[in-house]
Amino acid sequence: MAQTQKARELCRRGPSLAVLAVVAISEAAQPRAQPAGRELCSKRQIRIPCQVRFAEAPYVAFTSVAAPSEPQANQTLLVTVVDENSVAVPAAQVMLTEGAGRAVPRGETDHAGRYLFRDLHHGNYELRVAKEGFYEVIEKDVHVGETERAEVTLNHQREFSESVNVIYSPPAIDPAKTSSSKELTSSEIVNLPYTVTRDIRYALPLLPGVLQDGAGQLHVNGSSTREIVDQLDGFNITDSGTGAFNMRVSVDAVRSIDVESSRYPAEDGKGAGGLISLTTGMGDDRYRYSGTDFIPSIQNRRGLHLNTWTPRGAFSGPLRKGKAWFFLVPEGEYDVDIFRELPPGEDQNSALRVGNLAKAQVNWRPSQILTGSFLTNWFHSPHASLSRFNPLETTVDLRDSAYLLAVKNQSFFSSGMLLEVGFGATQFHIHEQPRGSQTYVITPDATRGNFFESSARRAGRQQFIASLALPPLRKFGRHDVKLGTDLDQVSTDESFSRNPFVILREDSTLARQASFIGNPAFEKDNFEAAVYVEDRWSPSDRLLIEPGVRFERDEITRHPVLSPRFASSYMLTRGGETKLTWGVGVYYDASILEVISRPRTGQRTDVFYDSTGQNPLGPPVITSFSVDERNIKEPRFVNWSVSMERRLPSSVYFQAEFIGKRGRDGWTYVNQPSGLFVFENTRRDRYHSVEITARRRFKGGHELFAAYTRSTARSNAVLNFTLDDPLFSQQVGGPLPWDAPNRFQSWGWMPLSWMPRMKAFDFAYSLDWRDGFPFFLVNQEQELVAPPGARRFPTYFALNLFLERR
Repeated sequence: MAQTQKARELCRRGPSLAVLAVVAISEAAQPRAQPAGRELCSKRQIRIPCQVRFAEAPYVAFTSVAAPSEPQANQTLLVTVVDENSVAVPAAQVMLTEGAGRAVPRGETDHAGRYLFRDLHHGNYELRVAKEGFYEVIEKDVHVGETERAEVTLNHQREFSESVNVIYSPPAIDPAKTSSSKELTSSEIVNLPYTVTRDIRYALPLLPGVLQDGAGQLHVNGSSTREIVDQLDGFNITDSGTGAFNMRVSVDAVRSIDVESSRYPAEDGKGAGGLISLTTGMGDDRYRYSGTDFIPSIQNRRGLHLNTWTPRGAFSGPLRKGKAWFFLVPEGEYDVDIFRELPPGEDQNSALRVGNLAKAQVNWRPSQILTGSFLTNWFHSPHASLSRFNPLETTVDLRDSAYLLAVKNQSFFSSGMLLEVGFGATQFHIHEQPRGSQTYVITPDATRGNFFESSARRAGRQQFIASLALPPLRKFGRHDVKLGTDLDQVSTDESFSRNPFVILREDSTLARQASFIGNPAFEKDNFEAAVYVEDRWSPSDRLLIEPGVRFERDEITRHPVLSPRFASSYMLTRGGETKLTWGVGVYYDASILEVISRPRTGQRTDVFYDSTGQNPLGPPVITSFSVDERNIKEPRFVNWSVSMERRLPSSVYFQAEFIGKRGRDGWTYVNQPSGLFVFENTRRDRYHSVEITARRRFKGGHELFAAYTRSTARSNAVLNFTLDDPLFSQQVGGPLPWDAPNRFQSWGWMPLSWMPRMKAFDFAYSLDWRDGFPFFLVNQEQELVAPPGARRFPTYFALNLFLERR
């Protein structure tokens, strides 16, 4: 009895002392038989001995000595995620599940592709790793306690010609995603139909918020193409002279496209309109090749002629297995246009385009990855702009070329730090040469003579980038800190030679005569420097806070600017079914050399004539441009947005988002009474949109998508004055030329397995309906006759259907 009282006293003082007490008194006690129907004490009972009846203390003591106690939850598991080329995969979702079915809080890999699980129990776990654009990996037997590290290889989704068993990463609400971004994966790029399937720029309007104008240029959430940064594998490929997206890359080379329009971090550079980022592929340890469109199309116009030939190919494989790989993606295009309205022999124009992307990757050390790429574009059309309204004599010989040379090195450190250093050089060259020097004549029905302008332009960029991702810091949660720099030397070199031209009325009387002074040639360059720092702070597994700041300066504006940015996301439910995201930031535009150099393009004189075409109506109107480069400011935008995502029944993912932008200090030219266009920082832009999307992905990777967007894009300066096409009206406000208030989109692809004779086929479609773009009305004197936005093109509707046999 005394021993039992002592044991009770020790039990009250703590479970561990109670076990010792029971062991002590068991030495003097005799074991007794197990009563019928009684079960042995479980481990849970051993962990909590104070709940055991003391009449059974001798037996409990016996089992406590014979059975080992349960290990404490002090184990760790470091998961490293890489792709098939041993490149770290950041932002991959990592999930652990115990053998009993209890899930451990999930995590997301850092910049180095690593995530550390803490406070794990000893035992077997199931590890699941997933990221959109990759095939999901499931490891069923991960022995925590016996191993401290696990490396997982995620393979990119690709088109297979052989039968393989793969698991698609299902779409999910990503708790670590704060930016307002949309993505097109390689599966969507390959499977969905769009207008020009050989030009990747025509695939981007499949995304909500992305519109394409008549010149093929892209606009993201109401922004001009000049306000958008275009990247290829992390390097800027925007035309440094005009700010346009002119670089071409084969559709077969692109692995994914990511478009960011709001809440994007300080790393994603100098562009108030957003970011278009293209990521290309790489070979692996297996030789692969593909080809398409090797059979040309034929047309029957004035006899049989070749119409279009657009061969494309892709070749990849190892240079040394497990060590080095290559990726080659050549493409070509040859077109013949025939116009029956023109006389024979002067009715044809051909166009030849050739391009190639060559990439190589060498893992010269386990922690060092070197990647190099060379992209080339070349285009030639001997009679560009030929049409029923522009006969052969008015055409120009057009030659266009561009290239990108880029090298990047990634260094991984054992501490989890990642250092990236890269250098890229881009070059654009375009040359237009008329067929002669005869006077160019414009009539209401057609043109004649030789085009009035010969021009040559060369633009280049040399870019140095470096970033350092620090190991995750744990201070009131987890911090992923990244800092970096971006240095750019940009330049443009232009020359013009212009002849006079005349404009005739319908009765062939002279309405206007234009002439130019001098043949200007000039150079303009700029040096841009930026540094940034950003932090992804996770106070809990449901809350993410992402502050950042970017410091920029260039030689045109000559004063530094600071761009603070903030974004945050919160999972409203523990199961991850609902997420709220919000953010605000200050964004500055890059300095566009073409706009700032417009005063150097020359001077123009226009003389207007009366109805007889004999007498001038007044003195000549001189058109010229002026800019005071000492007082230039960088265009500044404040961009804010809020988004809500929800997983609905039947795995339908719903999202509603509001985006607002307000810009000030925009660059524009204002028409003075004297005909002088003066540069001013007075442009004000604003954009608002509400976007609703729904997505459903089926087994096998098939998908359906629908979106509706209500938006408005307006400015107080919508006219773009140039020397070649001036408008003799005052600068005015109104909707921007790419404003589309209402837009509905839908696309998807699905198998036809329910049809007896179509089981081997997939059906795909894309639908786009929107309001027509606004346009301007001008009279013969090049004056506006209605305010901008008073007229719009008819409603735009496009439906593309596609049937493919697998």
